[in-house]
Amino acid sequence: MLPPSTFLVLLYISVSYVLPLYATSEPERSKRDNPRTIKSRMQKLTIMLISNLFLVPFLQSQLSGTTPQLSFKDAFFGLGIIPGYYTALPNHWQFGQFVKDLAKCVMMTMTLYCGPVLDFILYHLLTPQSSILEDFYHEFLNIWSFRNFIFAPITEEIFYTSMLLTTYLNLIPHSQLSYQQLFWQPSLFFGLAHAHHAYEQFQEGSMTKISILLTTSFQVLYTTIFGGLTKFVFIRTGRNLWCCIILHALCNLMGFPGPSKLNLHFTVVDKKTGLTSKLCSIWNKCYLALLFIGLLSLKDTLQNLIGTPGYRITL
Repeated sequence: MLPPSTFLVLLYISVSYVLPLYATSEPERSKRDNPRTIKSRMQKLTIMLISNLFLVPFLQSQLSGTTPQLSFKDAFFGLGIIPGYYTALPNHWQFGQFVKDLAKCVMMTMTLYCGPVLDFILYHLLTPQSSILEDFYHEFLNIWSFRNFIFAPITEEIFYTSMLLTTYLNLIPHSQLSYQQLFWQPSLFFGLAHAHHAYEQFQEGSMTKISILLTTSFQVLYTTIFGGLTKFVFIRTGRNLWCCIILHALCNLMGFPGPSKLNLHFTVVDKKTGLTSKLCSIWNKCYLALLFIGLLSLKDTLQNLIGTPGYRITL
């Protein structure tokens, strides 16, 4: 059972991310992809983020029951937002280890998405009319991509991984904590925070209530599981928050794995028969196998995130 003061801090952190999204005029609330709405929300979230970077460490230092009392400086640096600074190591500044951790995290994500990555490469190699540069321009050089691939990963990981987890670690004695509690309780806050999309979908009026319920339930489940993954990474890398941000950004970029783009092109868009059709069928089976292999490899790649002795957080 969480102490009331700890629960209130956790609840505040979780709610403080969602409230600025609705601190807009009524017409804007139902148009989340409107550029003006996006800019307004990012501005308000940035203000809230800066405020919480001071308020949350302050609350942690004041409510901490450790002896000696946790200082504001230790609570602030413990958030993991300073690149290359590790609270768990005697020599806190470890830029070499920081870069290695990021590289391991990128490789872990590429292994997880080995099927879609290889499918993307083959699609652009075998379809001359496609253009990586053109896809890059349409995919990244706009405000929606900035929100999805940069702003959201940074802000969500600071709020829902760093601030929530460090509140657990700083306000609850480690003897009363378990890895399961650290991974899933904060992740549930993260998952439930996405339930507000149901209100936006209802306001838009483009989906039935059953569709909204099913979509929202899946999103809450998916984001809760993903939250457990980022919190595991945060713990295993000694509070390297930027590993979580990179992981979050890459997963947002790759998205939930769908059908093979190469197979869809040659079976739906540019229908082929004969040898090409047979090769596409073979590749489609390989693609599905790679999705399964990538998922199975996740456990082993996560274990490789452990650094030097005393590097990860111990309970």
